[in-house]
This record gives sequence, C-alpha cells and structure tokens, in this order.
Amino acid sequence: MEIIRIKPHPALGGIVRSFEERRSNLGTTVLTWPLPARPHQIIDIYLAEPFQLRVDGGPITQAPETVVVGPQSSRHTQLYLSGEIHVFNILFQPTGLNRLVGIDMTSLVNEGIAARDVFGNRASVLSDLVRSAPDFPARVADAERYIGAMLDTLAPADAIEKASRSMLATCGRIRIEDLVARSGLSARQFQRRFTRQVGLSPKLYARTIRFDTALMTHHETPAKPWTEIVHETGYFDQAHFVRECHALVGAMPSQFIGDWDNILSPVYG
Repeated sequence: MEIIRIKPHPALGGIVRSFEERRSNLGTTVLTWPLPARPHQIIDIYLAEPFQLRVDGGPITQAPETVVVGPQSSRHTQLYLSGEIHVFNILFQPTGLNRLVGIDMTSLVNEGIAARDVFGNRASVLSDLVRSAPDFPARVADAERYIGAMLDTLAPADAIEKASRSMLATCGRIRIEDLVARSGLSARQFQRRFTRQVGLSPKLYARTIRFDTALMTHHETPAKPWTEIVHETGYFDQAHFVRECHALVGAMPSQFIGDWDNILSPVYG
C-alpha cells in the first residue's frame, strides 16, 4: 500500500495533526481483519469504493463515502477490502473536532458517522472539493482552505487540549495525576471535560494510545522482538499485551497482526 502524509499549515496545527492518503489495488483479493482499538479522530473521504465492514457480528455494510470516525475502544469491527483502495484522511488533534464543531465526542466513540451528520451541509462542500482535486497536494490545499474558513468560530485551546496532546506525545506513558495537577481543574472536572472533548476517559485514552503505539512499532520495525516492543510501550510483559488484545480487539494477536497489521492507522509524529 502506498501511504503519503503531510503535516498541516501551522495555523491549523491546533486542530489537524496530518493529512494522509492511502492507495492500493487488490484486484479480486479480499482482505479482512479486525479493526483494533485506536485513539484517533479521522475524516475518511473515499476516492474509490468505500470499505465494507461488519460490526459486532451483524450484517456486512458499506461505509459512507465521507465518514467521521471516532476513537475505537470496544466495538468489534471486521473490515473487508478488495478492488481499488484510495482514501484521503484528515487526522485531527485529540480535541480538534470538539473545538471545530462543538460536538460531544462521546457520541463518536466506536462509531463511523456520515460527515453530514456532524458537519451538516458543509460536509458536501468538503467532499466535492477533495474529490474534484487532481492530486494529493491539491486535496490538502482544498481541505486546509475549508477548515481554515471555520477558524473564526473556533473554541479556544484549554487545559484538556494540552493534556491530551501530552498523552499523545508520550505515547500514553504519562501520569494522569500529573496532568490533572497541571490543568488547574479538580480530578472530577478534568475527567468530565476530558471525556466530553476527547471521547474517551483519560485512562482509556492512554490505554488505546499505548496499544496503537505497540502495533505501529511492530509494523514499522517487524524484526524487533515483541518482548522489546511491549516493554518499550509500557506493558508488564507479553501476557499483559495479549490481555489488552482481547479487551481492545476481541482477538488474539495472531488473528490480526500480519502483513497488513494496523496499516490503516495514522502515522505518529
């Protein structure tokens, strides 16, 4: 799979982490694997056929052509990919969508919602701009202009934004008590506001970051032993990591870690 990525213009850095695009052609091959838990907030704009998915053993459905995907923590989703893959991604900062449109992020947890249900009629404008652009740089430029036009109504950055971005920067390995102390909020206020603005509780957010980091480390350095990876990412041992796989994916590592493991998760940095 070809993956390209670019950071946003500095003016958008408080809202957007990166723009990415993924392309491949599987032909008649059908790839299927569980979608692991992950902390990200993403808009996916499909430039080819949308992915198909099965949620909690239900019927196979097709994703919306432009979909807002919230943090994934416990829902068991099986992805099915075939034919041409071409998808443009907007990866948001942890509180980015909350600041941009004021949505309570708990409504997006374990969900993939049609963008029009989050952005209203503005969603079709973004979709049309991105789909009509001739290449990745043009798609990024159009998306930046679209988001930039919304900055006048942007909610100000606050202690929750700083705390959530610190958690990302440390791959989930930072004491929540320290973040609460720096925030100037009570522990209860911090928990409530964090969950609303990010979607997950601080503890669960840290767990999904750590888990996603372990998977990405394996994907980027497949020769590195798992014993090193799990210790580097904060697990006690491999048994601890396997338990997290059951809790956050609903499967053993061998069932979803392979040549395409976590390939649809955004790149850290």
